[in-house]
Amino acid sequence: MAVSPVALCNLALVRLGGATIAALDEGSKESILCALLFEPSRDATLRDHPWNFATLRRTLADTGASVAPWAHTYAYPANCLFAREIVNPRGRQAPPVPFEVAGDGAAGRVIHTDLAPAVLLYTARVTDLAACDPLFLEAFSWKLAAELAMPLANNKTLMDMAQSQYARLLSVARACDGNEGRTEPAGAADWILCRTGEQRG
Repeated sequence: MAVSPVALCNLALVRLGGATIAALDEGSKESILCALLFEPSRDATLRDHPWNFATLRRTLADTGASVAPWAHTYAYPANCLFAREIVNPRGRQAPPVPFEVAGDGAAGRVIHTDLAPAVLLYTARVTDLAACDPLFLEAFSWKLAAELAMPLANNKTLMDMAQSQYARLLSVARACDGNEGRTEPAGAADWILCRTGEQRG
């Protein structure tokens, strides 16, 4: 499959038994809905699992302000979709570093914590589909299909089927992503789950 927004949309449409599109701006009902739902579905799929390819670490920019009871307030990275943890400088075996994501009026979101400097581990917004894991693209296509099912086909059965396939692929992703980098011994036969797409009981 050529990796492009139109190709992803067509995969979702085919899974619903719908007509394919040639462009997102062609004016058909399918293209209008795909253009509307593509980015929200992509970002939701990125947020729903800590995908390796979308994982970044960044030293946060201190705003110079503080809000009790926190000692430091940092700017929220512009490309951050999900703030997962503040990296503990004492290592992964150390306790998690407490932090809070909050709004800051016109400045948008900020991150409060007591650590300085602070490095954030987060899921980033990835817009280049060529940089995405193939399993993510599969899951994304089912997420988009689930979002399209009701406005396009008014078919709850199709929506439920697509949501079920999406949930299954997220379970497979947990095994696959976990095997690409480990800080502790692998569980029994996780690589089998990754290759076959089965879920551990």
